[in-house]
Amino acid sequence: MYLEINKNNTITTDNVPHDFSTAQDACDAAYQHSATMTLRNAKWYGTPLDVWVRHVVSLHFDPCTGSRYWLQKEKESGINARKDILSFEDLRLFGPMDEKDLRKYPLEYFIPQFYLKNKDNFILGETAGTTGLPKVTAYLKEEFAVIFVDWFRYIAEKRGFPKKANWLWAGPGGPHIIGKAVCPVANSMESMDPFSIDLDPRWLKKMNPESLGYKRYIRHIIEQALDVIRRQHIEVLYTTPPLLERLGEEMNKEQRMRIRGVHYGGVAIQPEQYKNFRDNLFPNAVHIAGYGNTLFGLCMELEESENGDLEYFPPGPRMIVQCVSTKDGMQPGKNRLSQIVEYGEKGQVVCHRLDESFFIPNMFERDEAVRIAPTKTAQSLGIFQDGVKNPSLLTGLEANTRTGVY
Repeated sequence: MYLEINKNNTITTDNVPHDFSTAQDACDAAYQHSATMTLRNAKWYGTPLDVWVRHVVSLHFDPCTGSRYWLQKEKESGINARKDILSFEDLRLFGPMDEKDLRKYPLEYFIPQFYLKNKDNFILGETAGTTGLPKVTAYLKEEFAVIFVDWFRYIAEKRGFPKKANWLWAGPGGPHIIGKAVCPVANSMESMDPFSIDLDPRWLKKMNPESLGYKRYIRHIIEQALDVIRRQHIEVLYTTPPLLERLGEEMNKEQRMRIRGVHYGGVAIQPEQYKNFRDNLFPNAVHIAGYGNTLFGLCMELEESENGDLEYFPPGPRMIVQCVSTKDGMQPGKNRLSQIVEYGEKGQVVCHRLDESFFIPNMFERDEAVRIAPTKTAQSLGIFQDGVKNPSLLTGLEANTRTGVY
């Protein structure tokens, strides 16, 4: 099959059918330990976007074994998805994804019935409830291993992130996907399970940041983290930017100079914060930021920025990020899906998850970012989809969105 990149920075292919058959299908492969999975082994790696869209649509809209939710949506809309959805642009026919449905319907409604024969192949994740009640999703084990573990390792090794180091993780565990990923992520870098401080973001979001209860809870987290740092030889920190900022201010110079790796998650980091972490608090560390969430996965900062901007790229084509104009407002709308901003312009982030296990097209996010084309580094890693620069909370939503430290 012959591939080329056209002037719009999208991949085109000839009409030769792409063969997705492998020695083991996804259900069987999900039994394997995450250490056996690599990014280049993923079915979608190097696959043209439109080809992958047709494959995922064929699974979720199979009349016998597809996803009950999407089969019902197909019936309601009058679309014949497997005939009408032939390209990524055709996903606009569905209109915006209603995030309320991810709270309303049972998890199994979104998973192709074919995969439900082996429920032990799944890893579940719930959101923190930033925009309301938590939403839940699932990943096949092989998907989870590639998207959350090997994707980080792949970039971390290229950027010289420390191996065999002791990690300290301060963040949520329990139902949160980030807490389920942190141990295999550390293990993938030849480290033991991280020392961990458990954080309950849902409880924090119920409290006023100026309240005594909120401040005491944060103090409880910081004191535990400092105790671990005093007693253990910690060289890697993994936490959210707000928590790291407070932690860094209370660590002594010797403790801060010992840190050789910092990974950020949970909430978007701002360029000025990043500069302070990199230049002042932890100057001896390799800093790697990520942008994403439980529902879609992780966009990675592929290389260190020279000017302080934060640029993120998704592991395409299973995850696509777009930036759409807000000239017609911020509410999700079918017409807005085609209003993609030009490169270098800022727009509202729209995410698409194209996994065999879970299909979420056209989800309007609460963030805004600058649209960027795939860099030479991104293309060398097999990434030909757009990325985003300097994501932040969408202007106008600050009062209605509870972020805090996670």
